[in-house]
Amino acid sequence: MVELTVLGSFGPYAPANGACSGYLLEIDGFTIMLDCGHGAFSKLQKYTDYTKLGLLVITHLHPDHYSDIYCLRQALKYAMREGKRTEPLYVYLPEGPSNLVEEIEQWTDVFTVINLQEAWQAENDFNLFKLSFFPVKHSISTYGVKLSVGEKTLLVYTADTGWDNKLVEECKEAEYILAECSLKEFELAERGENHLSAGQAGVLAHSCGAKNLILTHFFPAYQQAQLQRQAEVAFDGKIYLAATGKKYLLG
Repeated sequence: MVELTVLGSFGPYAPANGACSGYLLEIDGFTIMLDCGHGAFSKLQKYTDYTKLGLLVITHLHPDHYSDIYCLRQALKYAMREGKRTEPLYVYLPEGPSNLVEEIEQWTDVFTVINLQEAWQAENDFNLFKLSFFPVKHSISTYGVKLSVGEKTLLVYTADTGWDNKLVEECKEAEYILAECSLKEFELAERGENHLSAGQAGVLAHSCGAKNLILTHFFPAYQQAQLQRQAEVAFDGKIYLAATGKKYLLG
């Protein structure tokens, strides 16, 4: 069984009681955290035992996607000190500001860092599942994430990205697409190089033959129901609005 739990779905900041980007994948008891933005680690502890976390994937080094890595580091440090965890956590980390990358790479007591650029060009086969990564259009180095079991693509997470025709191929026939929708349509002319609108997320889901679309990475002030309606213009499959605690059975 593969289950996705939303930990946080906002950017670039979270509203009261909300959290920024963070998602939990559970695959037959193995747990993966996708992104770790503001508040996501706090939410994680409601749904799983963080001391048993298997992998952390940081799609890019903007604070709303990685900042809670500092909380996770401290928690794991004390867990290892108390014998609740014995092995460092594998962390997939992208390129980014050298001082930031070097800082995280030095935390070898709790993390084993894997370069995402290298992982993009490698086969990441974990027997139960496969992870693959692909670069997307954003203001800094950013990677989308694909989860496959057998021959089936269960989930593609776009991370933060502007429109790119390559996205359609990466998301082809996915069971679920977890797609950012940061912008309103009128904002695309000015900011569309780095983010999608809900309408574009709908076009993506339709174009790649996806079965389900989960909209996420909401600007807190926007009306999410309106975003859903915009996505429905192009996509007639099931559309969901990501929210903390929402769970999805994949496959």
